Amino acid sequence: MTGKADMSGIVCAAVTPVDANYQIDVDLLARHCQRVMAAGCRYVSVFGTTGEGASFSSAQKIAALDGLIRAGVPADRLIPAIMTPVLSEAADMLGAIERAGCRAALVLPPFFYSAPGDAGIVAFFEALLARAGSTGLDLLLYNIPQFSRIAYTPSLISALLARFGARIAGVKDSTGDLQNGLALIEAFPELAIFTGDDRVMPPLRLKGGAGMIGGMPNLFAADAVQVLAAPDGADTATLRAYAARRIEAVDGNGGLPVIKAMLARETGEPGWTRAVPPLGSLPEAVETRVLAALAETGYAPDTAA
Repeated sequence: MTGKADMSGIVCAAVTPVDANYQIDVDLLARHCQRVMAAGCRYVSVFGTTGEGASFSSAQKIAALDGLIRAGVPADRLIPAIMTPVLSEAADMLGAIERAGCRAALVLPPFFYSAPGDAGIVAFFEALLARAGSTGLDLLLYNIPQFSRIAYTPSLISALLARFGARIAGVKDSTGDLQNGLALIEAFPELAIFTGDDRVMPPLRLKGGAGMIGGMPNLFAADAVQVLAAPDGADTATLRAYAARRIEAVDGNGGLPVIKAMLARETGEPGWTRAVPPLGSLPEAVETRVLAALAETGYAPDTAA
């Protein structure tokens, strides 16, 4: 653990390329991780929501994590997600993340049972750490109740801090609600509070937020880094306006498949267009519509570096 000071910045929630058999394309993912880090992302979070983390087994993700590191992606710049309600799979993933020397783990609450209560979630973490043999890795709490149905509420965060102390390093708040993020900053000044939303990031940063862990840096990493450095600066006003329009165009037309389609255009790698069922590829008509909307924000994927 290295503390809140270095737990900040733009973190790309990386999409995951797959082959025709829906296996993780580690080489393509490694090149993408290097690309977004070169564009200024401090860390990369693999196998989260944007990375289709719930569509892969822990064994698949552990093998891919090992492959990324062997391909030269620095382990200490990776924040893999744990996206399973299965205790044994979650523990296997956490153990692998810690042994690899990753910066932290992003932990989704166990999402099948809708009302386990704070005590139940604390018990899950207790068993998770014990079974994984985890002793020192920082944990980020992944708050996305629109998917998990369980929120990391202030009372739950307080209970986790009381039990696990500094092991709880921060929160990724993917509610898209600025007031929720601001309330977390006020209640937990010792934690790194990230948003998952480009539109929330500037005002959250001005109040002490850590930055963003989000999907849009897959396409716009350098712009997000500029905005983080000057969240209310005159020189980033256009970028802030573009960010809002871009996320509306992407999320309003399917989200993840849009990002993958744009990456296929940017890189010339058609494999990016695949997603694991039940997700699918972006229809051509939708891609045309998105391209037109993004072009109005200066985006030209066919000529992107």
